[in-house]
Amino acid sequence: SSAMAESDDEEDDEEDDEEEDGNEAAASKKSKFKLKSATSETLTTLLAQALSSNDSVQLNIALQVTDRRLVEGTVRSLQALDAERVQSGESSASSTGYMSMLMGHIVRRMARRHSLVVPLGVWVKAILAATSRAAATSVLHPNRDGVEEQIAKEAREIALKLGPLRNFLNERVECFPQLLRLEGRLALLSEQL
Repeated sequence: SSAMAESDDEEDDEEDDEEEDGNEAAASKKSKFKLKSATSETLTTLLAQALSSNDSVQLNIALQVTDRRLVEGTVRSLQALDAERVQSGESSASSTGYMSMLMGHIVRRMARRHSLVVPLGVWVKAILAATSRAAATSVLHPNRDGVEEQIAKEAREIALKLGPLRNFLNERVECFPQLLRLEGRLALLSEQL
């Protein structure tokens, strides 16, 4: 019964993925955002709007960009927008910053579609690097009008959102020795044939 439930869940996930892919294709045709001519500024604007409105289709379109420099520039810009929100008072203690919302979306997407781990890894790396830089800077230059508290809060939120990714990676690592044994057995069989 448990195996059947898991099978049903997997089929539902596959249907959701197919539906999501169809929605992305339709949205990218309607969207004015062009992946080939994307700049850090346009990508930042698209992500900020998509994160504010919780528009997963637009988020997924933006996350198709995998150019390292463009992604890093976009993440720095989102981080600057978060800092501006804190300094201007737009961000309350309970609101979540763009960086942690983006990380949460990326991790959920990776968990649903394992084939996206490598392309989305560019985004995860850029977010972690930017958060680490901000934390190091706040330690070296304290007392920046509540920004250091926001950076610490953001780092904690990002760490929490990485939990499912850590679990996924641990599961993959645990399966690796078994896959190696299977590969060895298959190699032996193919040599005998």
